[in-house]
Amino acid sequence: MSTITSERPVTPQPEKATLRHQLLISLLAPIVLVTLMSSVVSYYYAFNFATLAYDYSLFDSALDIGRQVRYSEDQLRVDLPHAALDMLESDKHDRIFYMVSDAKGAFIAGHRGLPLPPEDAAPGKPVYYDGNYRGSQVRIAALYSLITGAPGQDPVLILVGETLNKRRTLANEVLLGMLLPELLLIVLLSVLIWYGIERGLRPLAALQKEISSRSHRDLSPLPEQNAPGEVRSLVRAMNDLLARLSEVLSAQQRFITDAAHQLRTPLAGLKTQTELALRQQELDEVRHTLQQLNTATGQTTHLVNQLLSLARAEPGANRTQVLHPVNINDLAREITTEWVPRAIERSIDLGFDGASNAANIEGDALLIREMLRNLLDNAIRYTQRGGQVTVRVAAERDQALLSVEDDGPGIPPGERERVFERFHRGLGTGAEGCGLGLAIVREIAQSHNADIRLGPGANGSGTLVTVAFPRAA
Repeated sequence: MSTITSERPVTPQPEKATLRHQLLISLLAPIVLVTLMSSVVSYYYAFNFATLAYDYSLFDSALDIGRQVRYSEDQLRVDLPHAALDMLESDKHDRIFYMVSDAKGAFIAGHRGLPLPPEDAAPGKPVYYDGNYRGSQVRIAALYSLITGAPGQDPVLILVGETLNKRRTLANEVLLGMLLPELLLIVLLSVLIWYGIERGLRPLAALQKEISSRSHRDLSPLPEQNAPGEVRSLVRAMNDLLARLSEVLSAQQRFITDAAHQLRTPLAGLKTQTELALRQQELDEVRHTLQQLNTATGQTTHLVNQLLSLARAEPGANRTQVLHPVNINDLAREITTEWVPRAIERSIDLGFDGASNAANIEGDALLIREMLRNLLDNAIRYTQRGGQVTVRVAAERDQALLSVEDDGPGIPPGERERVFERFHRGLGTGAEGCGLGLAIVREIAQSHNADIRLGPGANGSGTLVTVAFPRAA
């Protein structure tokens, strides 16, 4: 019976804009936006200038019509010559309307229904306003004119209106005349900006070429002499990353080399003892060989655990160290209690002397536990039966002190610095060990900015190891 499975189609992710395009858009967008705003403002002013120019023309027409108004036979008349009427009606672009009415609003001549002015004005002073006449927008000039001989000296209202075609055409021509040079300027600026961006990004292109041409084993620093300031900071950050990466790879290589070197001998011994057990016939001999195998396996397991602890403690280890408040007093009491059975097996008196006040630090509790376990393992391993080991915690003004003291054979002054080296073991101690305990302790102490001191015990014999941690604020 077959099962049909359907795969969901993978939606291709859109490619992100390159830095070159982002810079180009960031530089050109404000220029285009300012140009559009300038065009709107320019069109506004151009239309106003065109309106002002044609308003003067309407005012002149109103004055001319006012001169043709006469009072005769007890009524107002408008005597416009045919030539004047032809001039008013011969405009090819706009339609022109006029209307004359008396002071009471009675129609005298012209086109009925032209919108009246929104406000009165003194005779001889024009009023300009917009209106709508016969479905078209018009611009109107209103003029109150005094007529000689008219009774009461009441002014006559003269309206001259015109559609807006010529005004819009003039404004568009002014705007177009301004926009064409601006558009050409934008094109020129685009070319110059593109060239400037290309020139400015050359150091990044050179850096990319330098990195892509390198071997994966080449972690040497990148050159930064000829790089500009912004790129130089990037190169420095990458060089710092390369240095840390080199440190991590060196730590891994060192760990692999140490592990291979240290595991070769015990594994070869295990293989030899296994082959010996396979050849033996007597049960007692086989049991004795198996006991040796068990002891060697335990030692090998301890070596592997120490190697893994060392790998975790190294500063280049692939592990994020998170610092939290740690009470050294409580932690040391807990770990000391765990090691009591081991001390009883070797008839060693294991004691704990805690601090009278709080001994808090900022640290990694897991690594500090590992450090104290290695200190106790060393102390119990190298102390003779019936001896004494003491764990102490003390809180000073700016330090928290964690110490482990034993009354074993001690470490000669000339050896006290070398015991922190990997796989170094003191001669003549007779204890089984792999020589990694104090190396692990030093790595963990350094990762916590702690000082480690090594000296004799209180009575001048044995060993006293003290780790001084900075106290938490």
